[in-house]
Amino acid sequence: MIPAAGKGTRFGSQGNAVKQHMNLLGKSVLQRSIEPFLEHKKINGVVVVLSTGDTGTENLMESLNQSKLKIVSLGGKTRAETVLNGIRSLGGEVRDVDWILVHDAARPLVTAELIDRLIEGVANYSDGGLLACRLVDTIKQSDDRDQIVSTVDRKKLWSAQTPQMFRRAALEEALEGANNFDEITDESSAVERLGMKPRLIESDADNFKITYERDLDRAQLVLEQRSFRKVADK
Repeated sequence: MIPAAGKGTRFGSQGNAVKQHMNLLGKSVLQRSIEPFLEHKKINGVVVVLSTGDTGTENLMESLNQSKLKIVSLGGKTRAETVLNGIRSLGGEVRDVDWILVHDAARPLVTAELIDRLIEGVANYSDGGLLACRLVDTIKQSDDRDQIVSTVDRKKLWSAQTPQMFRRAALEEALEGANNFDEITDESSAVERLGMKPRLIESDADNFKITYERDLDRAQLVLEQRSFRKVADK
């Protein structure tokens, strides 16, 4: 499940660019976020949830494996609404016990290795889990005036990434029971409210999300380095 109804309010000098449709070495950010899942043997299908009237994916169906790809225009006002609408669109195609992986539309550097790592780390754990990175910088807590209040112990702090993996029934129940969709910043925060304890699976710092314009340059550099390594290995 790839929620792609965001407007990219922090992206671009004008704050109105749709970041998932930006070009990244000849492909859109969204296409690069989708491809690893379409190509993965353990993924049975990919659902992309767009906002109504989004025309940025007109060529997407032509350039990707259509047999596994489903695009629906059911985007909500928030990420949580968009994911919930996407789950509901599945109807009886996906059972309650089946796993759903939710991935950011603007996280184009996920790899098959990371997807494997998540699936293997969570498949036998009923509460699901997510990719994440341990924080390495010193963490400061501030007040409303940006003055330091305290230094936080980082030993047990992680930065959440995607994909995040949960059984359909649990994820749907968690999102349906949300009183305030704005407070649900990722799927894990929703299921945690059910008393579940998702497992953190060590990820890679290269699996970052495109948030600002400068992130595109950083992503391009990672892709170029990967391409160079492939050539060098031949």
